[in-house]
Amino acid sequence: ITGTSKSLRVRNGDALRQVLNDFEMQAIGFDGMAGDNKDKGGGHYLEVQKVGTFLEGFRKAEVRRIARETSTMLLDKLVSDGVKGLDEMLISMTKGSDDSSDSGELNDSLINYLEDAVRQQEKKVEQILGKEGVKACATNTLSGAERGILTDDFSDSFWNTTVDDNGEVIESFDPNDPEVKAALERELENAKEKLLGSQSTPTMPTHPSQQLLILLTLLKERVKAEAMFSNDEKGRNLRILAYSLHAPNEQEREKVLMDTLGSSLDRLDSFSELLQSSIEYAESTSHLLQPSKSNPLNPQLLKQIKGIVDDLKEKQAWKASGISSQQSNAWQ
Repeated sequence: ITGTSKSLRVRNGDALRQVLNDFEMQAIGFDGMAGDNKDKGGGHYLEVQKVGTFLEGFRKAEVRRIARETSTMLLDKLVSDGVKGLDEMLISMTKGSDDSSDSGELNDSLINYLEDAVRQQEKKVEQILGKEGVKACATNTLSGAERGILTDDFSDSFWNTTVDDNGEVIESFDPNDPEVKAALERELENAKEKLLGSQSTPTMPTHPSQQLLILLTLLKERVKAEAMFSNDEKGRNLRILAYSLHAPNEQEREKVLMDTLGSSLDRLDSFSELLQSSIEYAESTSHLLQPSKSNPLNPQLLKQIKGIVDDLKEKQAWKASGISSQQSNAWQ
């Protein structure tokens, strides 16, 4: 039955359920008036249900096994080669819409497995260190902006609401009121503490269970972010652009482009078109009409990446023509 694992997982088990439905209809016909009475020649439908329950359980176990193997592979890559190695592996992994693939594919089952692993690890951390241990892990997985969100707890009772002659509502408060003054001082101190807390880097937990929880949480979010890109040419180009924008220097950007686009002139042309449209969009004012929390695109950085792509295209064009680098320089 292990050899038929992939067939059982086709289209998330829809093929298996369709076959079982056909056998159930045939079993009902064989049973007739006998029903589940085996002495009278019935019981076929009951046996089909038993087999179907077993096969469905086996299918789910296989899906979980493959997701566990993929998660272990990603964790090993992260531990051995760091974030850079994990990024290189993720960018080369395929994405599927069902569970019929072998290990090494990004799909919904992998994300569900990681979410379940995070929940189980949270329970273990809570049993060992209590709820504060889980909160410490959650703080380390948030960005500085998320950790430093300021809340306005100023009581509505301190505000005086009046209506002027024109019917406009005016809200004001008396700073000389002792209660208002004390409340303002408390708000100022709370704001300072929250602002300092957002700027400071939280201490990384030292307990192994907490470290594993942080690792699983960050891996889950990283896989979910990678899975957002579609598995086509447009999604591939957007993924490469994201990696290029976040590369630390020009050498790393060129390496990313070489590793992902290689010597394919078609891929280089397609990616160059995306860069050109991104540059035009960044230099226009249309992005100002779209409210967004993220920073706008940097046109200078985009032009720098496009320059690297143009150089790669030129090198590949000369190589495809069969002219050596010395001859190309002499020709130029």
